[in-house]
Amino acid sequence: MATTKKRKIVRYFLLVFWVSVLGWQFLQMNATGFDESEVFSSNSQVTFNETDSLLSFLSNDSSKHSSILFFPGALVQPKVYAPLARNLAEKGYDVYIQKISFRVAFTDNMEQSELDRAYNFMNSSKISNWIVAGHSRGGRMASNFASKYPKALSGMILLATSHPKETNLTSLKFPILKISASEDGLASPSEIDLFSNNLPPHTNFVMIDGGNHSQFGHYGFQFGAGSASISREEQQIIILSEITDYLNSIK
Repeated sequence: MATTKKRKIVRYFLLVFWVSVLGWQFLQMNATGFDESEVFSSNSQVTFNETDSLLSFLSNDSSKHSSILFFPGALVQPKVYAPLARNLAEKGYDVYIQKISFRVAFTDNMEQSELDRAYNFMNSSKISNWIVAGHSRGGRMASNFASKYPKALSGMILLATSHPKETNLTSLKFPILKISASEDGLASPSEIDLFSNNLPPHTNFVMIDGGNHSQFGHYGFQFGAGSASISREEQQIIILSEITDYLNSIK
């Protein structure tokens, strides 16, 4: 009887422990490290808008013709990508960050629902050149979107993700940019190399020396993200430069 009671106590302790760890990690994935009042505002360059589905950073420069729809990483608050999105909008590109229900598509059906929602949004817009993008597990969503709706896209950007893993995308004709980091423990250089054959030969692979997983956004500690040897500001500058060069090359 005493043994049974001890087992129940141990199970209860482990349950409370792991729920606490997951709750703490969830909070760590919230946006930090930037002035929200400045980033989430509109001015002569950028118009910001937020709905239940999207964070939108719209450029007031009409000379560019490509727009980005971005899928966040699992459990990551969409706002963590806002500084990057705003910087891109200031350079003339509209960026839409999709809000994922519960911050992660737990099942294939949930993911498909998110992909369909993204497609319906693209299809209902007047924009002709769409770039799909994603960070970490959001890269899986971007890859699966490209697999299902290739004709809807003019390009794809994958950030800190080992995907596509199960999907062969070698037949895609549009330009693809994949940015990784040397100190990333969740999408390591070896994994990037292992699954590189699932992307077309014309894919541009970029490795950020000294970067890690979490510095692709603005959020706190993440298990397995790796220890960066460069600052988040330095890593963000490189990411912005690579994406801008990529977008400028798309006609």
